[in-house]
Amino acid sequence: MLKEILEASGASVVANTIQLPTKTLFILTVAASIALALVSQLGWFEGVQRDLNDQLVHVRASQRTANERIVVIDIDDTSMNAMAPMVGKWPWPRSVHAELLEFLLPQAPAAVVFDLLFSEPDLYRPDADTYFAETLATSERVYLAAMEQTLVNPAQAPLLASYPKSVALQAGPQSRAAARASLLLPKAIPSEFWRMGLINYSADSDGVARRYPVFRDWQGWRMHSLAARVAGDLGADLPTESQIQLDWAGAAAMSYPSLSYVKLLAQARGESAAVPADWFGGRIVIVGSSALGLHDLKKTPVSELHPGSFILATAIDNFLSKSALEPLPSGLSLILSLLVVLVSIVASHRSGLKAGLVWVGLGIITLMCSYYYSLVFLGLLLPVVGHVIILLLFSCGLGVSFYRHFRRDYRRALNLFSHLLDPEVVKQLMLSGNANALMENKHCELTVLFSDIRSFTSMSESRTPDEVINLLNHYFEYQVATLFSHKATVDKFIGDAVMAFWGAPLPIDNPEESAISAALDMVDNLETFKKEFSYKNFNIGIGIHTGRAVVGMVGTSKRYDYTAIGDSVNLASRIEGLTKDRACILVSESTMEAAKTKFDFEAFGEFQVKGRTEPVRVYEPRRKPDVVS
Repeated sequence: MLKEILEASGASVVANTIQLPTKTLFILTVAASIALALVSQLGWFEGVQRDLNDQLVHVRASQRTANERIVVIDIDDTSMNAMAPMVGKWPWPRSVHAELLEFLLPQAPAAVVFDLLFSEPDLYRPDADTYFAETLATSERVYLAAMEQTLVNPAQAPLLASYPKSVALQAGPQSRAAARASLLLPKAIPSEFWRMGLINYSADSDGVARRYPVFRDWQGWRMHSLAARVAGDLGADLPTESQIQLDWAGAAAMSYPSLSYVKLLAQARGESAAVPADWFGGRIVIVGSSALGLHDLKKTPVSELHPGSFILATAIDNFLSKSALEPLPSGLSLILSLLVVLVSIVASHRSGLKAGLVWVGLGIITLMCSYYYSLVFLGLLLPVVGHVIILLLFSCGLGVSFYRHFRRDYRRALNLFSHLLDPEVVKQLMLSGNANALMENKHCELTVLFSDIRSFTSMSESRTPDEVINLLNHYFEYQVATLFSHKATVDKFIGDAVMAFWGAPLPIDNPEESAISAALDMVDNLETFKKEFSYKNFNIGIGIHTGRAVVGMVGTSKRYDYTAIGDSVNLASRIEGLTKDRACILVSESTMEAAKTKFDFEAFGEFQVKGRTEPVRVYEPRRKPDVVS
């Protein structure tokens, strides 16, 4: 019955909520799904995502400890200044590096990696190159750097097939014989001693270096990066992807153990002791530079000036420990976001605006928390920024849609029930999300008031119909305003009579007191009404009773009323009939008992009324002397 009535009134208030039409929910779902797909595929908000990632990557880095097996021998500014009087400006003669190697190699390091280019022979000191080459010949644990050059005319680059085998180029099944690349090789060293990899790595479009290559691919030809070559020779299972996103260790750029080159060289020459004997045994030693003048500094999420040798150390560490940051597959991320949207829609469809927005909010918080947890603690990269923005927009759309439907239903409910309830009560019901309480069928405790005009039939016979209607309209205008001011529900007008009750659709405190206060004010209104319209012989009777009754919608889908029915309603009407020639207001004993602390009462005795076997005891209420209504 309730559903049919609501449909007839055009309201969409059901199941304690404002239900959005299926079409609206469908449009919101499709719009959110398309937006999420575009975010995933087109990389919208990528800049914001990267900046947020960098912040959390830095947090993660500060909680991680660098691998102490990897040590950097740093050609720092101190070394550059100290070595200048001995060997001149950079580049130093390679005999200096040979001395260092002769100190390191007997300690059996796992690898010695030169993050330096030896691309041209030293024409003025050829013996230094020879000395360095002879030292390299004593070990297979020393690695050199190569670099790919970018030519203005790529067609001038050598064929990859023309490079010697010592370059370690790998030709795949799809490799093209015409593939070309210009490689800067360590030509100062005989090719038989080349154990090398590329040291190229490029920053992202914002100038921040976040990734490191596993290999470089030229039309099916591959060459490993220096970090991957070293890690692979040490037994690491290299990723199949062409690059990794670096997982940094330590809050500072130079987080790996490091030694100043000049201090270690002094120890090699027996001049001082920078580290204990055999300290380099089993370690991976990287020889590189942090000196500003050598320009091997990059911007990373950890530092504005990150030395290349420490980036190389991070890459080797990641390859060995398989700790590179892992992106969540975009498809899975999209699915998770769509699930949040769908759950939000289901929640809003079933439980109203607040529940819908709460679910969307929880979805956003869950994404952000899981994002923080995943990146900081698990090293998983979630492309969450775009999805959060879409969910925020979705929640805004949900809110706007609910607001529009709420305003529509509120206006309809206000128009429909304004003759029954004070508009403020209707507003409270709508705001509380309980608007259908207006029509719920239920048993409840009510205080019912019946008011009737005395001798109205004889009065109307002496007046024209227009006068009678005008009189009633003005009278009811006074009395209905009073009833509304006391939070009454005006049930109906029956000719010259009016019926109201308290306790539904909203429960109120002390309904008996409200009913008696309203009745006393109605009597006061009567005197004002009589003076204003010169109706001297105009009196009313009011009967009030408190008891159980049934309230709800009675009628058909074409005509219905919200009303109260039951023995308590009939008794209130019978008590109103007892007021004639006795008092303006009479109340039942149950009403009197509930309100006796607020009003004085005069007993009028017991009366037998139609429809009841037991006599009814009635009372006339009066205001207490110290109470002003």
